[in-house]
Amino acid sequence: MPFIVGAYAAAPRGLEPGTPFRNFVDDVLAVPAVDGLEVPFQDNGSPWNDPAYLHATAPASEHVLTMIPATMMALGGSPAQGLASSDDGGRKQAVEQLRRAYEFVVAVGEGPGGRFTAVELHPAPRHPHTSADAFRASLDEALSWDWGGVRLTIEHSDAHSDTYAPSKGFLSLADELDVADERGIGVVLNWARSAIETRSVDGPREHLAAVVARGRLGGLVFSGVSDAATLDGAAWADLHLPIRGWSDAPVAADAAASLLTTDEVTAWLAAAGGPDLVGVKITSPSNATPAECRDLVRAHVAIVAGAVEADRGRRG
Repeated sequence: MPFIVGAYAAAPRGLEPGTPFRNFVDDVLAVPAVDGLEVPFQDNGSPWNDPAYLHATAPASEHVLTMIPATMMALGGSPAQGLASSDDGGRKQAVEQLRRAYEFVVAVGEGPGGRFTAVELHPAPRHPHTSADAFRASLDEALSWDWGGVRLTIEHSDAHSDTYAPSKGFLSLADELDVADERGIGVVLNWARSAIETRSVDGPREHLAAVVARGRLGGLVFSGVSDAATLDGAAWADLHLPIRGWSDAPVAADAAASLLTTDEVTAWLAAAGGPDLVGVKITSPSNATPAECRDLVRAHVAIVAGAVEADRGRRG
């Protein structure tokens, strides 16, 4: 069960390329229990998409590529772009973007150091441009490429709602599970995104039960969310808030509003029955120092990794 960290979310604001960037990555990978990074594909010359730093990671490192940053950046300029777009031009643009991500994955795999083991895909865009059949077509193209053993997964984001403005507003979990069944791939759940969609702490457990029942659980990622405004955003915003009570230091003030608690971490893991992958993606507060960002990563890895070990012990 690889343990990954979305270090890009926890990184200090304005992290400079070069030595500061490399030092932060090395510090994250040195945290006990961490097997690899959740790497953001950003399609804009970001240092996160330079294979060189991944070539320098330990050969045993198991990284995961997430397409959500590039997907959201593309939607900002082209609302009909996405792997699940009913607009064929927008769908093809998203497939070409994924092709560039595939080339990055291949380049990393051809060098020394760690490897990608999975890629997280997202069925954008928002309603009314979203189509499950279009997503099937995009997946069929992507699955025809030689990924060299790298697994494609669907990471669920909050789905469209007629009641309130969604954060992402992509395909429903039911549609994603149908596609996952048909194409034989897994579904990754993010605690905060399921809570955002359902406006409830019960949502993550409901979504997990549905995915487990279909035998499609590809992994769990722990992010928090608040039903009240915080320093960095509005209520129910997808901000990857920390776990409540992770620290009593001033930098943890926003975490007091987080709905993600250690009890929720324990319950979600217990209901999963041993997921293939576990991840932590927490955003550091905008006023956090580099040292505080490192403390946040270490603390959250310790909380979740401890819960993973306890769950293994319970299951024998």
